[in-house]
Amino acid sequence: MVEQSLSLPIEPFQRLQVNDGLLLTAERWRLAHEYHRKRQNVHYQSLNQAGIVSGLGVCLIAAPDEIATEHRDGRWLQIQQGVAIDGYGNPIVVPQAIAFRIASPAPLSGSLTIYITLRYVDPDRLQGQGDRDLVQETFRIDETSTLPSRDEVELCRVQLIPGEVRLLPAADVLNPIANTLDLRYRQWAQARPIQQVCLAQVLTKAASQMDETVAYSLQSLVRSLPAQYPIMEGTMIAPINLAVADAVSFPADLLYFTRQQFLTLDAAEKQTLQRHVATGTVILIETSLEESEIAELGLIRQQLQTAIASFAQETNAAQMQRDLEVELAAVEAALNRQIQDLLVTVQAIAQEIGITTDSTGTLGRDHPLRSPFLFAQFPSIEGYPVHLFNWGSIVLSIGSLSQAWGLDEALSLTRETIRTAQEIGINLLHFSWKRRQLTQLQMSAEF
Repeated sequence: MVEQSLSLPIEPFQRLQVNDGLLLTAERWRLAHEYHRKRQNVHYQSLNQAGIVSGLGVCLIAAPDEIATEHRDGRWLQIQQGVAIDGYGNPIVVPQAIAFRIASPAPLSGSLTIYITLRYVDPDRLQGQGDRDLVQETFRIDETSTLPSRDEVELCRVQLIPGEVRLLPAADVLNPIANTLDLRYRQWAQARPIQQVCLAQVLTKAASQMDETVAYSLQSLVRSLPAQYPIMEGTMIAPINLAVADAVSFPADLLYFTRQQFLTLDAAEKQTLQRHVATGTVILIETSLEESEIAELGLIRQQLQTAIASFAQETNAAQMQRDLEVELAAVEAALNRQIQDLLVTVQAIAQEIGITTDSTGTLGRDHPLRSPFLFAQFPSIEGYPVHLFNWGSIVLSIGSLSQAWGLDEALSLTRETIRTAQEIGINLLHFSWKRRQLTQLQMSAEF
């Protein structure tokens, strides 16, 4: 069954059939207008995501004069006027500034995060509105300790700690501390991403601890999406442990393996992975230069290429250039043998989980992994070119591709290297999303 990040009612619209002589009653008038409201909300939900349209700033104020003495403390906020749209497509208009007091008690230990949210209120559900010709759509400001739901728009959050609660403006708005306003998580109303992709690391019996370096790389790739490919939204889920029987119940478009993890899978883990593949999940296997033992050969090849280029400028160095070219051909042949050895080991495991690997796995000109960002040649990272191979649900990456999805510790990677690596990563996510989506579309709801 196709999974949708957006839950819309799967039911046909019904509208009033108007004919001459139709008696116009209050109920029929309500039905006619309800039809248009529903269509408007569905249209908005389908193409946009909820959030703040304008205004709705939050600032600290002194308690209003009319407030009783026991409530005149440092807990007062002012919600400024503005407009928002909730997750159901309802517009929320705050016409004037409103004072609001945070009532939650400070925790006895640890910390407590409080969310200030805005919620649409349908006037039809309010009492005392039946005898009016005009009713005003309104709103409610809530204080909650749980993450905002679909019908709530977050305005700010505050982390409370033990002791007296006395709110302060954040001295550093990008790094607020406890008892200060945190506005970093406000969402803005905007076009909704079309593609929702989910990715995760894999844990196995042989590698049961999460690799923090890999987690950082995957998260960096997800964070690059809004700027580089806004029609896609990525989500990192908790690592999937293939040793757990119900591991397949977690939806994922892309599962990340190291080559060593993939080669050490036991029979039960291969069976679980086979069930993932059956739902359309793509497996990314990455072989670093160190793991593949081709780093040294790659460095030698790079040095030879540099030397040949320098001798090409000298008229009396033709023999030296030919000797270097012969040596370069030998190094490239050794590299190709190393790569073929890597392919054979991965192909053997792939066949055990039901993936056909009859082809060479090389990517043709029209292969989907070469788009949406077009690549004729994949770039070099750490002096060695990235190689990608694909057999059905398996993508093998040779080279340190994921290490260039984020900033390295030494901050030595160039912007061009990071940007290019992220574009290849987005191609991987796009390929994974599309493969799983099309697989799910032809599966029965009972699968």
